[in-house]
Order: sequence, then C-alpha cells, then structure tokens
Amino acid sequence: METINESAGTKRVELYDRLRVIATIYIIIGHSTYLNVQATYGAVDYRLPAELAPAYSGTLLSFFRFLSDWVGAFPVPLFFFLSGAVMGLRPVESLDKFVKSKIKRLIIPYYFAGIFFMFPIKTLGNFYNPETVRLAITTFWSGGGTDCGHLWFLIALFWCMVAFTILVKILQRARVNSIFLILLICYIVTLIYDYIPFDFLKMKAGLSYMFWFGAGYAFEEYRKSHNFVYGRSALICILLILFYAFNSRYNLLDGFFSKVLGIFFTIELCITLSPLFKLINKKANKQYTGFIKRLFDIYIFHDPLHYIILRIFFENNLLTTNFGCYSYLFIRVIGVISVSILIGSIIDVLKRKVKSKVKYDTHSCV
Repeated sequence: METINESAGTKRVELYDRLRVIATIYIIIGHSTYLNVQATYGAVDYRLPAELAPAYSGTLLSFFRFLSDWVGAFPVPLFFFLSGAVMGLRPVESLDKFVKSKIKRLIIPYYFAGIFFMFPIKTLGNFYNPETVRLAITTFWSGGGTDCGHLWFLIALFWCMVAFTILVKILQRARVNSIFLILLICYIVTLIYDYIPFDFLKMKAGLSYMFWFGAGYAFEEYRKSHNFVYGRSALICILLILFYAFNSRYNLLDGFFSKVLGIFFTIELCITLSPLFKLINKKANKQYTGFIKRLFDIYIFHDPLHYIILRIFFENNLLTTNFGCYSYLFIRVIGVISVSILIGSIIDVLKRKVKSKVKYDTHSCV
C-alpha cells in the first residue's frame, strides 16, 4: 500500500509536489507544438515547409501533437485546483498579510518577467516589432488585451486567491464551516462574474476559475482522511486511458467534464507513479528537490523561448531533415525546461549578490 502523507515537520505534501511536476510537464507539452499565435499587438504565423521531413509526421512527433491537444483542455483548471489544495494545508491567514505575500509572489514576478524578459524575447522571436511592443507593454500594465501572454495566469490566480480568502473569512465570521457551501458560492461566482462592470489585471479571468480553486480546497479535506493506493490508481489510469481512446472517436465529453476527468486522471497518475517519484527522490534527492524548486521558473520563462526556437528553425528551414525535426521536438520540450532552469538559477545568484552587497554596505555605513 502506498500512502501519501505530509512530509515530516512541514506543510508540504508529496502528492502536491508530484502534481506540480506533472502539471508543469502538461504546460510544456501543450506549448510545444503551436506554429501560430495571435495577440492584440503581436503574432507569429509559421507554415510548414513544402519539403517537410517524414519524421514530422512520424509516430513520435504525431504522438506529441496528440498529447498537446489533449492536455490543452485542463492544465489551467488543474493549476487553480492545485493552488486551492495547497491553500487548504494551513489556516487562512489575515487578509492584509495574505495579499502582501501574494503581491510579492505573483504580481511582482508578473511585471518583472514581462517587462524584462517576455517582451524582449518575444521581440527577438519576431512576435513584436519595436512599434507594436511599445503598444503591447502599454496594455500589459493594466492586464488588458491578450498581450499578457502566459503570464496572465499569475494575476488571474492573485484575484482568485484574494476573492476566495475573503469568502472563507466571511464564512468563518458567520461561524459557517461548510465545504459544500464554499463550492456552491464559488460556482455561482463563475456564473455571474462577467456582469461586473469593470476589469483590472485579469480580475474577471481569476473569478472565472474560482470553482476549480474551491474544488482543490475541498480535495485537501478529502486527502487528509484518505489512503491512496497506487495499485488501485494504476487500474483506474488504465481504465481512463481506454475511455480516452474511446472518447477520441466518439467525443462524449463536454468542456466541463473534460476538465473534471483530466484533473481526476492526473491525480491518479501521480499516485500510480509514486514509486517512481520515490525512487528518483532516493537516488537523486538534490536534483529532484532542486527541480521542484524550479517549477515556477520553468513556467515563468519557458513560453517566450518558443518564439526564438520557431524563428531559428523556420528561417533556416531545419524541418526538411529528420534530424532537424527530432531536434525541434527536443529543444521545444527539454531545451526550454533546461534554459528556464538556468535563467532562474542565474537570477537567484544575482539576487544573493545584490542582497549581500546591500547588507555589506549597510554594515559599513553603521
């Protein structure tokens, strides 16, 4: 029997770390195949070369394109679900303290990563030109349009977390402790949020995902009293894979149930893979824990890198060879992960040096 418990002496839960790993891989796969993207002020629209190498239509790359389409249905709800589950690990702190911590964790990275990384890299990738990037940055400040890119998730999550915290605080003051009522209110919010007469920094987008956030919060209550057995989860995964194969032909699921089933499948997959995760953690603990710490960096930095890759491969006509096709896949998956980790590591080193210098200068002045 494989039971998922909280790590000793901490509020970290192994299941949630594994879910973060799988969810991040989903995002990478989901962003690994697009050739054209349209935003308010920027766009790329690449066309496959006439002499396309056979490998592009081969089993491996075709499978990845299938995976990319499949995961496109639910990674964002999964991330909101996971964020809600993590919030359920500890009592909800005071609202002002909570808002300050989330501004530091979500809003500041949104602006810094956008201005100093996303827009410059996308411009190098021919998504923007010098004129359009100026217009895109103007709307980026208020979260308007579609030029927030993948960073929209950070500000949407901020509003979702703030709204959910306010909801929980109100119910606590009313001495109401009902997970069902929380879920019901969250669902109602997702039905009426669009009637709010204003929007700022993707507030409406955040409110639109409150149900999934609340579902994660409710799942944490369930997890505390439930044993997860990987043998049973493996059987469930097999049955769900068979169902997905059947559904790919008959298309039985609508959007909502696709998200529900995708989240459920991912949880069962993480439990099924728990022996593998434990083995990796045992054999390469430093690398494993380091990778988990870098998952946020992977999300922040990975997407703009794709535009550089697209420009290089299509301007140099590299998809006309099998080697070029396999390299293209490798770089859009493993390459962007590696470079994102490297960028995050460099930034951490620079931050430590700046803090050390500031501390040294402060002591010198004293």
